[in-house]
Amino acid sequence: MLHEIKQKEGRLGVFWHTQGSGKSVSMVFFAQKVLRKIPGNWTFVIITDRIELDDQIYTNFTSVGAVTEKKAQAESSEHLKQLLGEDHRYVFTLIQKFRTEELLSERSDIIVITDEAHRSQYDTLALNMRKALPNASFLAFTGTPLINSEEKTREVFGDYVSIYNFKQSVDDKATVPLFYENRIPELQLTNKDLNEGMYEIIEQAELDENQEQKLQREFAHQYHLITRDDRLETIAEDIVKHFTGRGYQGKAMVISVDKATAVRMYDKVQKYWKRYIEKLTAGLAVAPSNEFASQKQWLDYIKSTDMAVVVSQGQNEVADMKRRDWIFCRTAGAC
Repeated sequence: MLHEIKQKEGRLGVFWHTQGSGKSVSMVFFAQKVLRKIPGNWTFVIITDRIELDDQIYTNFTSVGAVTEKKAQAESSEHLKQLLGEDHRYVFTLIQKFRTEELLSERSDIIVITDEAHRSQYDTLALNMRKALPNASFLAFTGTPLINSEEKTREVFGDYVSIYNFKQSVDDKATVPLFYENRIPELQLTNKDLNEGMYEIIEQAELDENQEQKLQREFAHQYHLITRDDRLETIAEDIVKHFTGRGYQGKAMVISVDKATAVRMYDKVQKYWKRYIEKLTAGLAVAPSNEFASQKQWLDYIKSTDMAVVVSQGQNEVADMKRRDWIFCRTAGAC
């Protein structure tokens, strides 16, 4: 670790371990070993981007006796400034607490451990954090392989220092296996001349060069085709059909391409869920297995099933959602 600090200007690397395989436990082991083995007045700043993760990691550290202080979690930006100005072995904070570019500490014996680094380490808050702690060293923890942003990750944190991939986790029975079933066909275009048609529309619209480039960027990655309303309707209907026909009780998680689509999918799934309840009530659908003693019991189970949209807070989120809504309205004629 000392070699990395000296040679790579504080880039301690990326610790990639599959989700659910004990990243926070590894954080405890690493930090405690540093405190035991390497002389110095080390302070570890544990960074997350969600309140529940901050509480979870703090609880893990306290439950094993690594942290005994009651006020090691930053409650505000001012409290974070206070904690970093005092002598603490551990400081836990959300990255959202770094709201300004203010210098908080010039110490070189601070090690910043970032959890789920791929989500939050490339924006303004991350830049504020690095300006606040210019001489700190950074170690990234993530449960997601950083394929798309690998070069940027190396630039910010350094290379992988530990890899515990999904296969290893399954082999060790730390993670349940993942099976893929392609239930909805891949996006298929019935119009083979779509691109040519788009260019023709652009020409007819007589856009200036800046407007034309902006429009091309918006449609460059097929986002509007993937999130087309009729396609989401088909997926939502299939989600309800699949969940209610599995033959066993259990949870389900739907991952969408972005937050706006997640909200739209929630509304659509709710719509088909209510239709399924109506069919059960009218006797047009039956329980998928003998697990339930009666049709009424199955109906009560379906009615009691809860759903929620879960998203993490992001920068410029309100403006971005408004922008996407405007795009959707203009392209779908919904406004």
